[in-house]
Amino acid sequence: MTQINDEASPVATLIELDGKRTVSWVYVWETSELSILWIHAQDTVAFIDPELSLERLWKAKATTPEDVIAFLDILRKPVTFGAI
Repeated sequence: MTQINDEASPVATLIELDGKRTVSWVYVWETSELSILWIHAQDTVAFIDPELSLERLWKAKATTPEDVIAFLDILRKPVTFGAI
């Protein structure tokens, strides 16, 4: 029997280098598969917020294409520099 994904929940936002513009959202399906909904595909993604946990990425490896896992794995949460 083929499993059909019925629902996905947003788990992270992919953000442009300026830290202001949302480029896409990352969704997780009930099968742990991760997928990306591109809103501004022509823009360059620089950050992910929040950062995906290693546990989530590990679970997703069984159901998510390798190129998606590799892409999400290299993204990090933006660093905010505050007053010292």
